[in-house]
Amino acid sequence: MNAMTETVMQQRANQAEIQQAIQDANQAVREAGNAARNAARDAARADQAARTSSDQPPPARASDNNATIVIPSDRGDDIHISVDGGGIHVRQGDHNTTIPVQDVVPRGAVQMTYAISAALIAIAIVGPIVRFFVRRYERRSFSAKVSADVQARLDAMERNIDTVALEMERVSEGQRFTNKLLEQRPVEHAQRIDR
Repeated sequence: MNAMTETVMQQRANQAEIQQAIQDANQAVREAGNAARNAARDAARADQAARTSSDQPPPARASDNNATIVIPSDRGDDIHISVDGGGIHVRQGDHNTTIPVQDVVPRGAVQMTYAISAALIAIAIVGPIVRFFVRRYERRSFSAKVSADVQARLDAMERNIDTVALEMERVSEGQRFTNKLLEQRPVEHAQRIDR
């Protein structure tokens, strides 16, 4: 009975560990998702900061189909912004400025953000899964040893129960024989003995 109780307790402990591993994995996924959202939000803020750091006013309205944005000015010198393969061209009056496209967002910044996010997600998801399988393997090797010991105890218990059952059958056979003898004796003889 003690071995069976230990087995049930071990199974409950295993189930509790599995549930804890699942909860850890779910928490890690949530944290990785939050980290990815924060990284995307930070990248958007950095992009916005890069756009505003050049002290350019926000884009206003697009003029004709030539992809030029015209921002009206109070002084009469409108700001014209156009984009082509060479970069962003800003013209106000006689002043022309060209901003190369690769300088707007640093080269590789987006790839670095993706790589860091992927690494965090991989660590958050793969780590608990690997830990779960390592613990499961260790438990299996431990339970194999315990199972052999428990099997030996169960075999001994089975032999003892068979022996007790055989003895109980002998005792009940003896009682049946005694009852049969008592039923067969004459009534007057039974009355003399009982007095």
